[in-house]
Amino acid sequence: MSRSSRKEEMGAKEQHEYQVEQTTGDSSESNSDTDAVDPRLENMPFIEAFGHHYHISGKIFLPFDEPERKRLEVQHKLYRHCLDGALTNTRLPLDIAQIVDLGTGTGVWAIEMAARYPQAQITGIDVYPIQRQKGVPPNVKFEIDDVENPWKFPDNSIDFVHARSIAGGVRDWPALLRQVHQKLKPGGLFEMTEIALNILDFDGKFAEADMCPEFLQIFRDLCDKVGMDFNPSPHVPEWLVDADFEKIVQRSEILPAGSWAQDEKMKTRQSLMNQITTEHYVLDNHCGLLFKSCGWTKEQFDAIVPTFWQEVQAANIRPYITAVFTTARKPRRDESA
Repeated sequence: MSRSSRKEEMGAKEQHEYQVEQTTGDSSESNSDTDAVDPRLENMPFIEAFGHHYHISGKIFLPFDEPERKRLEVQHKLYRHCLDGALTNTRLPLDIAQIVDLGTGTGVWAIEMAARYPQAQITGIDVYPIQRQKGVPPNVKFEIDDVENPWKFPDNSIDFVHARSIAGGVRDWPALLRQVHQKLKPGGLFEMTEIALNILDFDGKFAEADMCPEFLQIFRDLCDKVGMDFNPSPHVPEWLVDADFEKIVQRSEILPAGSWAQDEKMKTRQSLMNQITTEHYVLDNHCGLLFKSCGWTKEQFDAIVPTFWQEVQAANIRPYITAVFTTARKPRRDESA
């Protein structure tokens, strides 16, 4: 069997398995043990903001409590749907050996990748010990560390680095991407996925009419104040070029919210989006520490939230956001010579 035929067979198998999960409900979430808690969490110090728990350093603006863990599991299914059931936007060789997952969260992506590539050693890194406690394959290990710290891997040793939804936990994106380049083998592959920090109206000026401008401007101003970029995707291609990557490609996928989607594909995404875009998930957990650290009280925050939801839920609009998938490659030795 040719290499291309093997890839097509793997792709068809992956898509079939994903469709079975969607049909039977035998999904990543239903098989997870997200309610099981790592013993380290029980005594882990934290900062509380707007009812959510954050890293004690005050430098990580993403929470780690149970609602966030469940949100991450739904988000994983949403990203897979954007990729037609695949786990990556990157075409990986079947004999891939070393994979690193930055911001692994519950570890669901690493665990599913391990089943897809049983010969590969997969390491998930996260600042929080919130990974699944059961069903972890022997070729998966989790390390608790800040992804911006120096990695323990030798230079030129990793085949594929995957990073997903780590905005809010990274202060120096160019430095992180330089470290990715340093640790990848020549010809090694990189992929990152982030949600763009824009809410758009499908019926407006496509990809131009930014909704909720007042709230989003406050959010962006506070991000600037604390030195945190929650919307790195527009700058990532330039940073990757500066880090000496090549074959840089970005792909955006529409994530509809509300109840306006018509075709089945968009309806599925919309259903998943609506599960994680409630007031509790979108605003409180991802805004809590940011607003509190900038001097806002919960009462002040709650006072501006109704206007946000009124605009998003207006009957005459079709709101959506986008997931941005970025892929790149470290040059091979013969090409960089």
